[in-house]
Amino acid sequence: PAPLPPALPAPLLAMFSTAPARLAAALLVWTSAPGAEAWDSYVAYIPNGDKVMRNGEAWAGVGHAVAAGGGERNQFGMDFALADRTWTVDFCNQDSDGDGQSNGMELGDPDCLWRDDGSAGPPSRTTDISHP
Repeated sequence: PAPLPPALPAPLLAMFSTAPARLAAALLVWTSAPGAEAWDSYVAYIPNGDKVMRNGEAWAGVGHAVAAGGGERNQFGMDFALADRTWTVDFCNQDSDGDGQSNGMELGDPDCLWRDDGSAGPPSRTTDISHP
């Protein structure tokens, strides 16, 4: 295994001297890093977030330029951030991708009634969900 940087104090070097300890440390750093929240933490904040399709492909990374998520955001992702990551009537009525359909229409909530706490029930449509 590659040695740890010598800049670390001896007690820290000793703590991370085994492979399992190095793996645990790497996981801790990775899950604590800014922006490390996985897409699945946000799919519950938009209607049908787990059912989005784009060009016939499941698009788990709603709001990102790549299907798997992470990295560069698309316009929907930027608009979602501006809406404080909240499904609001204004955000629902926006047309983030400029295709003539509102975000709500594409995500199955054309009347903008859905709420992430479940208080309004399921979205009015749960099929033919497209990427806004």
